[in-house]
Amino acid sequence: MAKNTMNPNPRACAIPINNIVDYAKAQSTQARRQPFVNLINYWSEHDGDEEAARKAISQIQGQQMIQACNLPKEFMPKFRSEAIAAQLIEIVRKLDVVITTHQENWDWAHVMKVMIDEGIIMRMSPNKFDSIICSMIPGKGRDNVRKNGDYMILDCHEPWSSWTKNSYVNPHQAQERTICMMIALEFQPVLERKIQIDY
Repeated sequence: MAKNTMNPNPRACAIPINNIVDYAKAQSTQARRQPFVNLINYWSEHDGDEEAARKAISQIQGQQMIQACNLPKEFMPKFRSEAIAAQLIEIVRKLDVVITTHQENWDWAHVMKVMIDEGIIMRMSPNKFDSIICSMIPGKGRDNVRKNGDYMILDCHEPWSSWTKNSYVNPHQAQERTICMMIALEFQPVLERKIQIDY
């Protein structure tokens, strides 16, 4: 009779969680690390160790994350309430995935312009903006935000919503307006005014 060579205990073949953490941390972007966070969450929910999962996810995501209850003073007061701040952090993380995976022609300079014009943040330097955004995104390296986009867009003191949408009048401005409008739509859940789609 042939001997069963299959291991009857599937846990004995499990990959050590430390190996998963080390591999995840070696990935270059949060978007690439996220599947490993999802895997660990799945393991925790089904038959894993919740405390070990929390520690592992914290290691993958990094420790510099800002807390929703403690947004810095550069955010307008109404966006610093914990419930709205938590939504805002999730929106910023979603934007990061779109930007890092090049799903759209968005960059952080456009995001900063929208956040200023929509009254989410005060005017600040791109360096300060970089620091704040990186603190909202697990594992986001410093300078990634500051170097992503043409911050000359901030020199235009007119709000993005007042720019022309007619490409025959000003093709560049019409394109910039469309990008800002798409980003503003992502912030809609925390905005009081309705963003009108008009492209």
